[in-house]
Amino acid sequence: MSSIFNIEYIQALVTVDADVKGLIERKTVSSQENFVETLYKDIDEAIRILEQDRHFYQGPEYHEDHITSCIITFLKGRCYDAEHDTQHGGHCDILVKSSVKSFEWIGEAKLWKGVQYIHGGFKQLTRRYATGTFNDSYGGVLVYVKQTNTKSKTDEWKAWIESNLPTLGHSDEANSLRFRTSHTHVSSGLPYNVRHMFVVLNHETSIEPEYDESGNPI
Repeated sequence: MSSIFNIEYIQALVTVDADVKGLIERKTVSSQENFVETLYKDIDEAIRILEQDRHFYQGPEYHEDHITSCIITFLKGRCYDAEHDTQHGGHCDILVKSSVKSFEWIGEAKLWKGVQYIHGGFKQLTRRYATGTFNDSYGGVLVYVKQTNTKSKTDEWKAWIESNLPTLGHSDEANSLRFRTSHTHVSSGLPYNVRHMFVVLNHETSIEPEYDESGNPI
């Protein structure tokens, strides 16, 4: 058996099998940045599957925890140490830890109910759950949008941040439903990096109302 699974065999397998390549990438991360970028590729794949199956998540009984648990299950299937509703300065929605290094990533998930509601999740992430220290300087906000025009909600939240929150910088991604911001963490005083991810869950059967900026149904 050992003569079959040598370095040359594994290298050849990596070139033709994306699952093997992904597993090796996850298990050999050498920096927090590498850990986070690999994680983001997997979260995006989990989001893609959620969006394809969005008809399953309509109705008020499918709230943030139900949807987030699907992402957690996906990440566990890709060999992440991922937990839901775990104590980490409070009950954070998603906690992912590297099994190789002591890197951590925290995600806060919210249904779209206006920018003030999303800001509440942002504050939970940055002021309660994340320490903003050396191995805990990246996190994310996931926004589940059951209403129409997810892009307009992404732009509204981005504009609100630019007008109301001090940032060290921001950057867009090729996917216009994703962007990143960096902030001085209130506790550590170090840069804290947030990826904002909007998830398209609108479907013909959607009944979620629109909301104004303060979170009141329109």
